[in-house]
Amino acid sequence: MPNFSMEMAILTSMILGIIMAFFNVGGVFALVIVGFVAVFLTKDEDASYKVGALAAILLALLYFVICLFTPPDLPYQLPNAVTIGVGYAVDGLFTLVLGLMVSVIIYGLFGSIGGYFADKLFKSQDKPKNPRISERPKRIIKRKQKPQRRTLNRR
Repeated sequence: MPNFSMEMAILTSMILGIIMAFFNVGGVFALVIVGFVAVFLTKDEDASYKVGALAAILLALLYFVICLFTPPDLPYQLPNAVTIGVGYAVDGLFTLVLGLMVSVIIYGLFGSIGGYFADKLFKSQDKPKNPRISERPKRIIKRKQKPQRRTLNRR
C-alpha cells in the first residue's frame, strides 16, 4: 500500500470521484471506489473504514455546495409568489436540510463499505492497528508484611 498521509489520500480520492462524476461513470459504485482508494492510499497505521467514509462524506458535501449554487431548469411561466405563500419556502428549506442529511448518511455508508474492502484486502492483519504504548511503567503494589512476633527463647 502507498504511504500517503490521510489528508492527501482523501483529497486524491475526492478528485477521482469528481472525475468519475464528470464522465458519468459509476453512480453508487463510484462512492465505493472513492472509499476504497482513500483507504488504499493511507498509511497502515491510519487506514480504516472511517477514512473511506470521511472521503465519501466530504465528496457529498462538495456535491451539495456545487448543486446549491447551480440553478434549476425553470418553467416558462412561474407561479405567483402571493398564491404560493411562505409555507412553500419553509417546505423547500426542510427538504434541503433533509436531503443533505440523507445524502451524507448514504455517501458515508458506501464510502465505508469501500474502505472496509480495502482494509481487508490490502492490509496485513497480523499486527495490531493502534498499539498502545504506556509511557509510565506499570505500578507494582507491595504489600506490607505482618510484623513477626518475637518470642523469647527460654532455656
